[in-house]
Parts: sequence; C-alpha cells; structure tokens
Amino acid sequence: MKRLFGAIGLLLLISVSTTARAVDCRVNGGEWARVTHLTVPVEVRLDTDRVRILMEGARLECRFTAGAGPVWGEDYWETGNASGTPWTSGPKFTAERSGLRINGAFLNTPVPAGIRVATMPNNGVGYPINITPYILVRNDPTNPINVQRGDTLGLLRLTSSNNFDATRPQLTVTYTAANNFTISPSTCTINNNNPIEINFGDVHQRAIGTDPLTTTIRRDRRLTYACPDPGITTPITITYKGIPSSFNANLLVMSNPDVGTALVRGGAPVQVGGAFLSRITNSVGGDDVTFTLVRRAGSLPTPGPVSGSGVLVMGVP
Repeated sequence: MKRLFGAIGLLLLISVSTTARAVDCRVNGGEWARVTHLTVPVEVRLDTDRVRILMEGARLECRFTAGAGPVWGEDYWETGNASGTPWTSGPKFTAERSGLRINGAFLNTPVPAGIRVATMPNNGVGYPINITPYILVRNDPTNPINVQRGDTLGLLRLTSSNNFDATRPQLTVTYTAANNFTISPSTCTINNNNPIEINFGDVHQRAIGTDPLTTTIRRDRRLTYACPDPGITTPITITYKGIPSSFNANLLVMSNPDVGTALVRGGAPVQVGGAFLSRITNSVGGDDVTFTLVRRAGSLPTPGPVSGSGVLVMGVP
C-alpha cells in the first residue's frame, strides 16, 4: 500500500505543476475572463502611408488578477512566451515581412522577447495592451493577397511577471480577419497608381462592333510599370479584374447589358479575370494596349450613357 500511495502522490504532483496560470483580460469592453488564450477579430487595411498593412480594431485590455497578490503588487507584461516568439504570421502572410506596433513604436520581425508592454498595479483597473500587428509592403512585384473573413492572421504571445513571486502567466492571442481584403503587398505601380480613364465619347449604337478585334470604337493606352527600388528585373503578370459580361467572358460588364469593354494586347483580347505576361527591367516597364467597345451580336443597345469599371493588377508568374 505504501508503494501505491507514493505513486498516486506523484501523479497528483505532476497534474498540479503543469496547470497553466490564467490572466484577466477582455476584448472591446466585453466581460472580463480568466484566460490563457484569446481569439480577436480585427480589420485588415492598408495604412495611409502605404508602407504597412495593419491588423487593428480590437481593444485588448488586461488587469491585475484579483486575489493573486499583495495590495502593493504589480504585473509586468512583456512580449513573447514559452510557446514561441512574440509574433507569428498566419498562412497567407508567411512569405511577407511583418512586425508589431508596440505603444506607438514600429518593430519589424524578429521582434525581441521581453519588451515591456504594460505595467498593471493591483487596483482592479483594466490597462490596454497597445499592440498592432502589421505586414510590410514590399518594393518588388508580388502577387495579391486575398484575405477572407475568418482567416487566421497570426499569433501574438505575451508573458506576465510581477514584483512578488516567480509565477509567469502566459497569454496567446489569435488574430482573425473581420473583413474581406485584397491587396498587392507591393509599392510597384501601374501608371503611378493613377486611374486609367477610357472615354469612348458619343457613339451611335449601330457603330459598335460585335468583335473585340474588329470593332471601330477603340482607345489606345500606354501602361507604364515602375518599382521604387532600382535594379529590379523580373517577369510580371498584368491581370484584368472585374465582372465579365453575360454574353462574352472577354468583355467587362457595363451598365448597359448589351455592351461590354475588351482589353486587347498584342492582337488578342485579355479575358476578364485573365492575365498577360510582361516584364520589368531595371525597375521599369510598359505595354501598349487597346480598349474596345463591343455590343452583343444581334442586339441594338438602348441609347444613353454607358459606364463600367475594372482593375489592372500587377503580379508575378
């Protein structure tokens, strides 16, 4: 019986020693909870300076855990914990450079562990964990990133210490997307990011052809490509994004359902949602393209203004 009792005592000791210490936190003014892990939805948006893609909008607050120490006790929150580095990007951002804005200071990864984030006295008051993850925009061409609501954006890891014992409660925060967001994380531009306006002017509906290559209603445009860093030479793709017309996938839908707009490059129409291959040499490049107005075969479009919009996106093969 003594051997059996000793074995049981050892098992009980192991189960107690591996119990994780929780912390008191809340999100966006919600209920306080003692947690070791939180999931917070945040908005993904391009910063106004176009240098970073920010993940913000969640107000995370934590406080000194009631009953956990003396009245003069303080908790000290720092970056990183035993589970890993302060920040790990989610699957869609693993190829991108990232960082954390901590109390207003931008720190690119690898962010050091042990940076003091907040001090929390034993007063029951919630204090903000003022951290915003971000993705750095690149200076070379790259493919767009399509973030969908609910996607995992990354993991933030924090540790709490104090001035009265050796406990080290830990918190891991999973950031998820609260919005759909598509962006090319690159500062390379098409026509210096200026809108490309195609004005076909006043045309008679009978003058609009039914073939993108032979219609006489056309406008030529020069596309120019540029990257801010010198010495970039690489193949690129230019994708024609928008909604295709119901009668021809090569045409961009217009406000008149019997009319569409084609993008023609090198004597061939570019399908909406499709792309053509081009190149940047020493950080510059360009293409001559033609936009043509096309009507549905057998139709006579209703007279009146016709409008539509699409997007050209630079990427890599």
